[in-house]
Amino acid sequence: MYHIGLDARALEAGFKAHLGRGTGRYAGELIKNLEQLSREGKTPDLAFRLVGSSQLSPTVCDRRVIDWLPFGKMTFESQVLFARRIAKTGVSMMHFFAHGDAPALSRVAQVVTVLDLIPLRFPHLYRANKANLRFKFARFLEYQAIKRSLGVLAISEATKQDVVNLLGVEPDRIFVTPLAVSENFAARDLSPGNWREEAAQKRRLLALPVENPILLYVGGIDPRKNVPFLLRVFAEVLRVWPHRNRPLLVLVGKHENDDQLPQLLKEAERLEITANLRRPGFVPDELLRSYYQCADAVVFPSLYEGFGLPVLEAMACGVPVVAGKNSSIPEVAGIDSAILCEDGNISEWVSAVSALLADPSKQLDLSRRGVRQARRYSWMNTACLTVEAYRCLLPKGSAKSTHVLPGAI
Repeated sequence: MYHIGLDARALEAGFKAHLGRGTGRYAGELIKNLEQLSREGKTPDLAFRLVGSSQLSPTVCDRRVIDWLPFGKMTFESQVLFARRIAKTGVSMMHFFAHGDAPALSRVAQVVTVLDLIPLRFPHLYRANKANLRFKFARFLEYQAIKRSLGVLAISEATKQDVVNLLGVEPDRIFVTPLAVSENFAARDLSPGNWREEAAQKRRLLALPVENPILLYVGGIDPRKNVPFLLRVFAEVLRVWPHRNRPLLVLVGKHENDDQLPQLLKEAERLEITANLRRPGFVPDELLRSYYQCADAVVFPSLYEGFGLPVLEAMACGVPVVAGKNSSIPEVAGIDSAILCEDGNISEWVSAVSALLADPSKQLDLSRRGVRQARRYSWMNTACLTVEAYRCLLPKGSAKSTHVLPGAI
């Protein structure tokens, strides 16, 4: 039997802010579904073990070394100390759920998931506030972790192509394991007589006006997300809006401590749209579903996505989507299940958003198409594809293990 170590640090509060965000959600859902496959007896050749800080806590010596270091504490812990502790577990292979979390020189066979290669695609955006040497060193470690892995899991075909084109990894070492949405993101009632009333009920729950059209954005506000462009689009939509009840733009996400927020708020003031802006901040999934279900449309102008989970979440909830025509988004959204616009083409975005808000029948049609598209993805399918990748990549003769970890599945 092969023993697969699953990096559980993505589920720990304080580890690279993964918990509650895309990486944490991916790790949590995948682990849950791998557990289910194991319980159902569908992986008799594989045993899964959670490997995190609670299972492999630092030794007294490790803590002293970390405390002594003047900087780079997390990097040294992850690259050297944690990697050394993993080597003592006897796992056949480790799976790191983000390539930036994997050691560059591992003593154990490993597979890494590449969620995206944003710093390589947009270095001018992500190098701006970092020393050049630090930026290059981080990319070097990430590249070495990928290069020395047995294989790579990519969360979309677009991400796979980036790994091939930007890093030169052989395509046959890359396995596409797309993301999905949890069952919490259920579709609202899309029958002709009920869908508007359900949206109105959600708005009352969230203290949002019932009569005004609502545009929803879910995600971060880092430069790649292109939110200043969205504000300009929204300002133009307001300018040409012919009806009495003017649209609102609701920005959902953990923005308060983001260094981009002050400039974003200044831009909103300059555009004179502050009165039509709502910022509820970060909300848990149960509440997030209500925000999706109350919206007339979700707008997602991101310039690059490894997968684009908010697009799939919106479609799963039965909400029409207007998004950028780039990276993985067309792949996730499907051919005719969303409106895709060219990056930076403000007139195209304004026309698409305005027309959609003014046409309830178009909203309903896109909502139904989106639900059908979202059903093509499931976390169980992701888990099954991941297991197939494990079986292809596992080194021969590595099945034995003499250690038993707490948290073994």
